[in-house]
Amino acid sequence: MASARSLVAKANNTNVGSLILMVFVLCSCVANGEYLGGRRGLAAAAGNPTVFDITKNGAVADGTTNSFKAFLDTWIQVCASPVPATLLVPKGEFLTGPVIFAGPCKSKVTVEVQGTIFATPAGYATPEWFLFEHVDNVVLTGPGTFHGKGEDVWKADGCGQQAVCNLPPTSLKFRNILNLDISGISSVNAKAFHMFLVKTTNVKVNNIKLIAPAESPNTDGIHLSNAVNVHIIDSVVATGDDCISVGRGSTNVTVERVICGPGHGLSVGSLGKYPNEEDVSGIHFRNCTMKDTDNGLRIKSWGGSSPSTAVDITYEDIIMTNVKNPIIIDQNYGTRGGDSNVAISNVLFKNVRGTTITKDEVQIMCSKSVPCKGVNVVDVNLDYVGSPGGHPSASGGLVGALCDHANVVFGGKLSFPLPK
Repeated sequence: MASARSLVAKANNTNVGSLILMVFVLCSCVANGEYLGGRRGLAAAAGNPTVFDITKNGAVADGTTNSFKAFLDTWIQVCASPVPATLLVPKGEFLTGPVIFAGPCKSKVTVEVQGTIFATPAGYATPEWFLFEHVDNVVLTGPGTFHGKGEDVWKADGCGQQAVCNLPPTSLKFRNILNLDISGISSVNAKAFHMFLVKTTNVKVNNIKLIAPAESPNTDGIHLSNAVNVHIIDSVVATGDDCISVGRGSTNVTVERVICGPGHGLSVGSLGKYPNEEDVSGIHFRNCTMKDTDNGLRIKSWGGSSPSTAVDITYEDIIMTNVKNPIIIDQNYGTRGGDSNVAISNVLFKNVRGTTITKDEVQIMCSKSVPCKGVNVVDVNLDYVGSPGGHPSASGGLVGALCDHANVVFGGKLSFPLPK
């Protein structure tokens, strides 16, 4: 703990607006171009020696005083506890710049947020606001809110689909963690991603809300990279980008009962953006609801990519309202030339129903170099509610489906004619 105390001492003589909080000596790195890396009422018992309140270490609940040092001091106490301990953010409004909660810790740690935490507008040397790193058995619980104040920086974000881009900081990043439980919190107006899971294993996300305007750039709800055994359930995501995006190296991911919209849909990818990406497999979206999204169920990969695979992907029991591009595989995503070398196989879209504003319900546009294999589209019943001129078929469906470089099997009840 000596290194942490020396950092505290240094903090007393440092401009608080630009200081990054670190508990242990850390090293951040970029791998392949991508930056890698509880319950309500826990504090009810007065005088509980394992609950550490940030206000006892100087945090001020006025929404204007930078309380970064109080977060640091309190984390040091929690992480050093030989028994399970809680960092408590009580009711009130707290301001802080970038915070790193680093381990390893001596026991299980819980961060309970009852109030609202606001992000400072600047002072981010690394691309995250709150980073949990190298600490296992973590619980993050609400009912509090992380407010990223993204409205202060969105106009300056011109990343779009650029292959190389420095995004504003993610609100909540979790890196190199085993056993993570997130529940009851809200994230509002993140500067970029709301939540980023990197090299995490055994993750449960339950009953959270991630909110940003439809026009906010790159505000993905939850992005996964090298995440294993992830279960996301019973949550609401309304953003300006993907509600959930499952990226490189992620396996055994299940998303259930998530309400998505506005946003860019429930996505696997984008894949192939970086050299030598790890494979993706076992990704399942079930019983989700989508409303007013720019895309629906989407798998996307970059052209000119290194070889990798994306297999065993399921979208099942999905309800849509006014969704654009409801079912799409796009292997020409991004601006880089050449064929994608991400081999996509064993994909199921089943029991998708509701309304769409796109004439072509299904767009399977795969790579000429590695055509898609084993794509099944079963029981898709979507009514076109777009502008006049949708050319409904005799059955009341749409013009049809578009397929290119793909082995697709259609079955069950379909609301569109089959592609020729």
